[in-house]
Amino acid sequence: MSPGGHAVTTVVASAATAYVSGSLALASAVVFGGFLIDVDHAFDYVVFNRQRDLHPSVFLRYYLEGRATLVVLVLHSWELFAFLTAMAWWTGWALLWAYLGGAVMHLLLDIAFNGEVLPKNVFAFYSFAYRAAHGFNGVTLQSRGRAVPTKFWSAFFSGTVPRNSKPRKSHKLLRDSPR
Repeated sequence: MSPGGHAVTTVVASAATAYVSGSLALASAVVFGGFLIDVDHAFDYVVFNRQRDLHPSVFLRYYLEGRATLVVLVLHSWELFAFLTAMAWWTGWALLWAYLGGAVMHLLLDIAFNGEVLPKNVFAFYSFAYRAAHGFNGVTLQSRGRAVPTKFWSAFFSGTVPRNSKPRKSHKLLRDSPR
């Protein structure tokens, strides 16, 4: 799903959480799980892929074009979710449950919307062990040549279009360019 899609769904889920629970802390935990979970993309970008251009438009295009050499994404993993669920169950910590609610929403939306841009099994992609078994290799784990909007906010809210789809007017088709 696009970052903007995650932002919108997270705002709705967080507002609903605040309304139902009356708790700003729980609503904030949903924000961390639903949107800020994507901080692992930034971590991969800087630490594993050694990218230094921190302009938001460059960072966004890097991911939307599928140029990441290494795709580690520690926070996007079934294994972490299982561990956190066990911890939440054991401790009964409401903030952790709220984080997990937002994070599960995020991951399910990723699965629903990212399946066409991942060349292999989208469910398996969200396993840390699966990505590790493939050496976290971005070329193997993600597709390239996606149509990406040329303007930042369009890209932020609409994401990519699969290679074999007809791009919208605002999209530029990038053909397997390793840029």
